[in-house]
Amino acid sequence: MNIGGLLLYIGFVSTLLTTIFLFFKWTRIGLWTARIAALSTTLSLLFMAYAFVTLDFSIYYVWQFSSSSLPIFYRLASMIVGESGTYLLWAWLSTLLTFIYMENRKRRAVFDCIYAFGICTFLLFLTIIVDPFRSIFLTEGATLPTAGNAISPALMDILMPIHILTAFVAYAFALIPAASSIAYLTHGGRLDVRNQLRLSWLSLSICMVVGGIWANRMLGWNGFWQWDPIQSITLGTWLLLTAALHAAARFRRGEYQRLYPLLSIFSFIGCIQITFVARSGIYDSIHSYLHSSTTPFLFGFILIAMIASILLVFLRGEERESKPASTLSVLAPQNTFYFTILILIILAFVSFWGPNIQALLRLMGYKTVISSSFYNTFLYPLTIALAYLTGLCIVYGRVRTRRIAYVTVLFIIATILLDLTIPDDAIIVLPPALFILGNVLFKMIRDLRLKSRVASLHLTGIDLIHLGFGLVLLGSVIASSFAVTSSFSYSFEDEGVYKEADGVGVKLLDFRVEKIGSDWLQIVDLELFYGDTRESMTTTYMKSRQFGFISRPAVRYGMLSNIIVDMEGMLPCRLETGGVELVVRRYPLLNLLWIGCVFLIGGLLLTLAAEFMHKRRR
Repeated sequence: MNIGGLLLYIGFVSTLLTTIFLFFKWTRIGLWTARIAALSTTLSLLFMAYAFVTLDFSIYYVWQFSSSSLPIFYRLASMIVGESGTYLLWAWLSTLLTFIYMENRKRRAVFDCIYAFGICTFLLFLTIIVDPFRSIFLTEGATLPTAGNAISPALMDILMPIHILTAFVAYAFALIPAASSIAYLTHGGRLDVRNQLRLSWLSLSICMVVGGIWANRMLGWNGFWQWDPIQSITLGTWLLLTAALHAAARFRRGEYQRLYPLLSIFSFIGCIQITFVARSGIYDSIHSYLHSSTTPFLFGFILIAMIASILLVFLRGEERESKPASTLSVLAPQNTFYFTILILIILAFVSFWGPNIQALLRLMGYKTVISSSFYNTFLYPLTIALAYLTGLCIVYGRVRTRRIAYVTVLFIIATILLDLTIPDDAIIVLPPALFILGNVLFKMIRDLRLKSRVASLHLTGIDLIHLGFGLVLLGSVIASSFAVTSSFSYSFEDEGVYKEADGVGVKLLDFRVEKIGSDWLQIVDLELFYGDTRESMTTTYMKSRQFGFISRPAVRYGMLSNIIVDMEGMLPCRLETGGVELVVRRYPLLNLLWIGCVFLIGGLLLTLAAEFMHKRRR
């Protein structure tokens, strides 16, 4: 066992002892073992990072993913590409954040820390199972390698480590609300974890946005969203976090005394479910690893946590009566929040149901594919209802109820007419998206009158989040419904030839093939013409002996549309008889989607800043 492995075991034993000491109320000793756990797991991670940078191929995991051909940055990034590295990262983040939480709360959150460190012990146990520091000499007949395998060129992008890192930061931040919720259901007390939920929601949002941009521009996965099982489960978890944050807003008013902690627990279970999907080998996902030895433990945790949390909710007794609404209006926040949370839960259920029912049917011997139409059938009506609820809630109390009702009815009629006249189901989302945008902008103008800096900052953040939601709806619907795909075929002698289709022109400048070792790289230089713009671009297609086929499309970002040019590469044996096949995809107003995502993230950051300023003034 090397130093990294020893430190990992010390971290595992320390978290276990911390859990035991806190259970017996030996808080002072528990605090010291928690410090040892945080320090040892940190040093273990640093030891792994050092091994990747210095190419210590005596560690099997380093040999799997690092290489002297990689720059230092990608050597470090490759540490979190494989299963062992992601478990180590997750366990370290969870232990460190739990330790910080314990240091800040001291004796005020003993039960929270008991459950939190118990979960950290479980995560470190999973890390030990996959053994990130396993010696390569344990492999039969192995000698010390002189070179490593490296990572696929498709993963060599600045967005890759951001995408992976933010995912596990989200999982780690979701742990504290789950542990605190269990403590609240079992022992009562306070449940003040809204900021941890916000940070988890923020990190998962960044993860999803960065993943969408990365897939759209680099990996050639035919767009930013494909309803991949991991994407679906991640969206479901994000929706549960969103529902939990809405419940948290009413929790202090005496509402959702059982639902709020349950949503917090299920949000963390969703994080475990994402990991299970990636490692079980039964889901058809582009994110999947081979079958992992941790699969039964993940499944057992999910099953036990779901059953136990539901039982705790029912055993807690009757929920305290909430404060009555100050008005009998059906549009009162007490009512709109209730239906908003309900719709978010149903949306999350659909997102979880699709991949899981497909996996279950596959285990039963039925080869079934859950297509996007399944999700659209259920999600479009619910999303429309959610959009109208959001728009109504935003302007409630600022406009007369009757006037709100009239405007809402007009938009609903427009939605129905679009549904009856246009066959594309996605178009019916346009009126509710515009309804949100109009109402949010109206509210933002009204909120400019506020004199309190903290209140203004908080409300601006809330407004930006809902404005972002409207822009995401608008951008995704327009980009997907009005996307245009064009194909261009060239012979090898067509260099300099201009062709046009669907308002897009392409001039082939050069096609060449480069042999790099045993790999073949096909390169196309072209000029793209769209409107008054003319841009030189390069798209490549690699046939790698080690990593298979890797496509790197060329992307043009514009204010009104994004254009992706992808080459359909050829096998080396067809290079003399084939031709150049280009596929051009144009997504109009896709930038509205990305701007909406920026508003969502920026709005959340403003609410966190307002919370920080409010606490400093106390």
